[in-house]
Amino acid sequence: MSGDTVVFESWRGKYSDSPRAVSERLGEVRPELRRIWVVSGPEVELPDDVERVVRNTPAYFLRIASARYFLSNDMMPRYPLKTSRTTYVQLWHGTPLKRIGFDVPDAQYVGADVYAHRLAKDVCRWDHLVSPNHFSTDKFRQAFRYTGSVLEIGYPRNDVLSGPTAAELRDKVRADLGLGPSVRAVLYTPTWRDDALTGSAQPNPLAANAEEVLGGLPDDTVLLFRFHHLVAASSPVPRHPRILDVSDHPDIQALYLAADVMITDYSSTMFDFAVTGRPMVFYTYDLAGYRDQLRGFYFDLEQEAPGPLVTTSAELTDVLRDDDVLRSQHAAAYDAFRQKYCHLDDGHATDRLIEKVFSS
Repeated sequence: MSGDTVVFESWRGKYSDSPRAVSERLGEVRPELRRIWVVSGPEVELPDDVERVVRNTPAYFLRIASARYFLSNDMMPRYPLKTSRTTYVQLWHGTPLKRIGFDVPDAQYVGADVYAHRLAKDVCRWDHLVSPNHFSTDKFRQAFRYTGSVLEIGYPRNDVLSGPTAAELRDKVRADLGLGPSVRAVLYTPTWRDDALTGSAQPNPLAANAEEVLGGLPDDTVLLFRFHHLVAASSPVPRHPRILDVSDHPDIQALYLAADVMITDYSSTMFDFAVTGRPMVFYTYDLAGYRDQLRGFYFDLEQEAPGPLVTTSAELTDVLRDDDVLRSQHAAAYDAFRQKYCHLDDGHATDRLIEKVFSS
C-alpha cells in the first residue's frame, strides 16, 4: 500500500548519502514501513530488508507516483510524478561554498538551461528541504528561490562521523582498503569543474604530479583519490603502489573516517570532514578562475579555510609533511569553521528528521 511506502533515491541510483542514513535508521525504529531503493542496476548492493527498483523503468515511475514519502539528495525525474499524497523531502547534498542553483552566474556546463528548468519544477514539489546549518538555510532559500519548509537539523549522513561506531567503522574500512594500522591515509576529494564536461578544464595537477608529491612524503603515506561522480569515469587515477582509486566507493563518510588527512579544493566535503577534527589542506591551483569566472563563492575561502591554501605540488608536499604542524597552525580557524558550519553535527540529525517527517 502507498500509505506505508518510502522511496529513496541518491545520486541517480546509488545506495549512499543522507537517504541511506535515514533508510537504515527507519529500519530500526519504523520497521513496518516499506522501504524501496532506486538503483542504477543490479550491481548496486542493498541490505536484505529493503526492496529495489531500477531507475527510469516503468516500475520506477509507478513507485514514486504512489509513494507516501520520497527522499532524495538530488532532483526528481523530469516527469511530474508527485501527487498530493506524497511528501517529498529534499536532502540536498552539501553546505555550499560555491554558488548553486539559480545563483550560478552564466553557468558554463553542458545542459545548464535544461537543468535550470528542471530545478525550478522540482523546487515547486518540495515539501521539506533539509539544511545542515544556519548558514546553508539562508543560501538554500536564496539559491533555489524556495519559500517552503526548511528543516534545519543537520545532515543525517554525518551522524556516523561522531557516533559510537565511528572507531569500529574506521578500522573496518581501512582493513577493506588494505591500509595497515601504521599507514597514513590522505584522502583527495576535488570538486568537479563546470567546464569539465566540455573538455576545456585544466588537467588535474595532483594526478599529474602524484609521484613527485609522494616522493617527498614518508613511505607510510598513501593517497586515496576520490573524484566527483560526474567526472570520475573520465578522470584517470595514476598507477602507483601508494595510490588507491576510491571514486567508486559507495560511502564517502566511511572514507572520511578512514582518512588521517584530507586534500580538497572547493568541494562541500570540507564541511563534512571537519566533523572528524582531522587536518585539511586546500589545493586551490585555479582559485582565481574558479571563484571569479567559473562559479563564484558565498564566502571568502582564503579567510575562513580551516587549513592552508596551496597552489603548487611543491607547496602541497611541504604542508603534508607534518600533521601536528597542520593542526597547531590552523587550530583557531578550524574551531571557528566547525562552530559556524558543524554546529548541528551531534550524531542525531537522522532522529530529528524522522521525528519531524514520520511522526504524523
